[in-house]
Amino acid sequence: MRKIILYITAVILVSQTQVRTNAQSLINDPVLLKSPVFKENFQLFTDRNIYAANEKIFFRAFNLSYPLLRATNWSEILYVEIISQTNRSVAQGKYLLNKRGTWGYIEIPETTPTGLYYIRAYTKWMRNFPPAKYFHSNITIINPNNNELQTGNDLTVTNAYSLQDYSEIQRKTIRCNTDKKIYTKRERATISISLPERNAFSPDGYCLTVVKTGALDTNMYRIRFPADKSADHPEFVNYFPETKELSLSGRIVTDKGKTPVIYARIHLALLGNNPRYFGTLIDKDGRFRFSLPYHTGVQDVFITVETSDDLPVEILIDNNFSTDFVQLSQLPSFLPPKQSELIREIMFNMQVEKIFKQPLANTIPVEKEDSSFIDFFGSPLITIKTNDYVKLPTLEEFFFELIPTVIFKKEKGRRYFRLIGNHADLAIYKPLVLLDHVPVIDVETILSLSPETIDHIDIINATYIRGYIHFGGIISIISREGDMAGIDIPRNSRLFNFKTFEPQQEIEFQDYSINTNNKRIPDFRNCLFWTPNIKMDRGEKNSFDFYTSDNQGEYVVVVHGITANGEILEGQCNFVVK
Repeated sequence: MRKIILYITAVILVSQTQVRTNAQSLINDPVLLKSPVFKENFQLFTDRNIYAANEKIFFRAFNLSYPLLRATNWSEILYVEIISQTNRSVAQGKYLLNKRGTWGYIEIPETTPTGLYYIRAYTKWMRNFPPAKYFHSNITIINPNNNELQTGNDLTVTNAYSLQDYSEIQRKTIRCNTDKKIYTKRERATISISLPERNAFSPDGYCLTVVKTGALDTNMYRIRFPADKSADHPEFVNYFPETKELSLSGRIVTDKGKTPVIYARIHLALLGNNPRYFGTLIDKDGRFRFSLPYHTGVQDVFITVETSDDLPVEILIDNNFSTDFVQLSQLPSFLPPKQSELIREIMFNMQVEKIFKQPLANTIPVEKEDSSFIDFFGSPLITIKTNDYVKLPTLEEFFFELIPTVIFKKEKGRRYFRLIGNHADLAIYKPLVLLDHVPVIDVETILSLSPETIDHIDIINATYIRGYIHFGGIISIISREGDMAGIDIPRNSRLFNFKTFEPQQEIEFQDYSINTNNKRIPDFRNCLFWTPNIKMDRGEKNSFDFYTSDNQGEYVVVVHGITANGEILEGQCNFVVK
């Protein structure tokens, strides 16, 4: 079985950048699709269950998939969403996975109405299976500007569609203690945790949270849905596992969507401060797939299709996030009366923190323009600055008069570039032409441009291979304003926004031993401390220091782990701030 998994993974890696026919037929083997080995499973823990709008939800995701599947990096991307009871997505994020899982946070939008919500998590591969197989857990979000949540009788989030298996929780397998039982405000506290030699063990580590008592429900770690045996395994694969970074896929059709465009070239440009170009071929079903390098936030993406007969096409982009949902509970917006004080406190704390919030000490920098940026093709062999030459009326004349390594050819009544150099295969392949890193299929659209709108032209007069496409060199034209010299987006092209990885800041909690300037700033954190990746073995001990806040009351420390069999491990201890 290990050899089968490794072989299929290798085939899929190849298929990321070429036609997928062989990989598709191999992975669609019904015996493999029915095997439990190829079913992924994840367990998420959050720092608490009750949040205010505009807060961050800290989470740790454990990968509970079959060990050999994890070892092959079957999926490298985890999709995390906050959804409402009516399956409306409130927030979405993409996170990089490893064998042990992942961790990070997802931000609750400030406009999120008060109510009961769900966190769900899945991979692209899991979208081939019913959405009931995704991870689901419930949270409560409070919005002080839109607060319709009322107090009522005790409410358990279970119904005919959701069931919780409590038998998986092994309590007191992790020993947890604080150095004191009572602290004053802004006092240093130390948590000690230990793992007994003979107790169950979490090989992928542990996570720890410190919150107000009642803010974390330790009886509800996930929602299970009744199994649908008829849809337990797919008949064929619609979504390939993302074994190599983030993927962008879609379909190219013509004739009002009736006919797929097959085996044509498709070009993708990732724009912005660190532009990149990618090329591939459309497969026999009209589908395409790109693997993109690591970026954060929303990126501008340009796609254009090159057809031999200039056939008008439609570019359909797949939604990276799942559009399949489980029928969720339509629960009334009530909470137990004993939590009403905690709810008011969380809302107040969020508002104070928002007003007095200080910049985080260590922030992952936003991508900025790099003056030393080198394009994907490396350093060009020739760079021509237009200001260095006499002014000519059009770019066509500029090429003809001043760049002898570029000549014009004609095919089916249209001109195209050809590069001259020492490589014989330059005569076989057409060059890749880029304008501000955007692929140009029809060079007629740029020949009439004024050279005054162009800053410089880079030339690579050697054969270049990108993906499975051969180019007879590269001509990269950069405009002065970075606006494609004002030309319109050509036909058979599409410019759109694409959400990449969720931007993450390195979280540091208050340290009053060094942050002496913050003494006059109120401190009303709803989470005193969170650490998602504690590495410990049986018999080991560890300790963590943190500072209490200005919030008085009873707090709970909760440590979580997962055994190799998927059983939840938990340890707790309590203290009071006066």
